[in-house]
Amino acid sequence: MYRTPNILSFDFEVSQADQDELIQAWLPEIEQAALTHVADDRMTAFFIAALRIGSKTKSMRGLSLMKVAEKAGYSRSTFFRIFESNTHFLLKSYKLACLLSTRVYADYLNRKEMDFDEFCKFTTDVFYGANCTVPHDILKMLWKENESSHIQFHPHVSEIAPLIGDYLKQNHKIEITALDVKELDGVLKSLDLVILNARLEDDPLWGTPYYYRKLKNMLSGYLSTCIRNSGPI
Repeated sequence: MYRTPNILSFDFEVSQADQDELIQAWLPEIEQAALTHVADDRMTAFFIAALRIGSKTKSMRGLSLMKVAEKAGYSRSTFFRIFESNTHFLLKSYKLACLLSTRVYADYLNRKEMDFDEFCKFTTDVFYGANCTVPHDILKMLWKENESSHIQFHPHVSEIAPLIGDYLKQNHKIEITALDVKELDGVLKSLDLVILNARLEDDPLWGTPYYYRKLKNMLSGYLSTCIRNSGPI
């Protein structure tokens, strides 16, 4: 019997990222996070409608305003009162999806203590997998149309370092020797920029084990200078 994968059931170390299966795994996680963390019911309805339509079409052509409004159960006039334009809605929805991925990360992160290797793999798995779900043409359109800087385009990245810092301080399986959260924030933003550039440039190696291993090695390489396992190395 086929089972829908969860966000941690992928072996990116050896396999090409499967966007369809990743979308199936991430869609319920992001929807649940939206229901939990987004206060505006109308925004939630439009956002989830766009997620469900986009997960099937995986292109800008399929994300028409009429389809989104119809699936959300609201009128076009309500849509425009909230978002002003389709492009503004898509950008806000993209940023919200990115932010909610950090909420999903935090939820999973706090479920158990991990040792150093488990933590680095888990963190890379979550954010690499989340990035692999967004179709390139949607990402490229939003980047081009809004002319944002990297940090303006991905403000959610700023929330990750504090999450990691708090987790590591409370985790008895990993001993912190010198973790600077501001420095970690800079490292994570650099890693995210590597991901963004690879996708905007249609790097043929994106989605392959090459990028996964590169990101994991860069993350673990930095963190190994700040922390060490409390047990035998």
